[in-house]
Amino acid sequence: MTAQTIDHSWVPAAPFRAHLRLLLDLSGLPWPVMALKAGVSTRLVRRLLFIERGRPLPKLPRASAVRLIGLSDATLAELGRTLVPSDETRRDLGELLAAGCSAPALARYCRLTEPELMATLETTACTELTALLARSARVQYAG
Repeated sequence: MTAQTIDHSWVPAAPFRAHLRLLLDLSGLPWPVMALKAGVSTRLVRRLLFIERGRPLPKLPRASAVRLIGLSDATLAELGRTLVPSDETRRDLGELLAAGCSAPALARYCRLTEPELMATLETTACTELTALLARSARVQYAG
C-alpha cells in the first residue's frame, strides 16, 4: 500500500470567496482594493468573485488564500487613517486624467471632492485608501 500525497499548495476557493463578498458588502469598496491591499493578483480576485467559463474558480493557491483571509473590516477601516507616500498615487491619477477620465468621475471613485483630488496631485502623502482607490481605478479603467 502506498501513501497518497496530498497537495497542500491549493485550497478550496468557496470560503475565501464568501469572505471577500462579505468584506465588499461591509466596506462598499471596489474589489480591486481587496486584491491590492492583500497583495494578491487582481486577476485572481476577479476570477474568484466572478464566474468565468461557466463555473466559479474551484481552488486557489494557499499563499493567496492566507493573504486574503488576513483582510478584515478593521483592516479596511484603517485605510482611511493611514498616510502613505503619494508618488504612485499622483502617477496613477495623472495617467487616468491624461487618458480622458473626467476629474469629477475620478474624484467620486476615489471618494474625494474635486479640490481634494487636485490637491492629491500636488501632495507628498495621501491616505492608503486614496492610494488603493487610485490604483484600483487604474486597474479597472486603464488596464
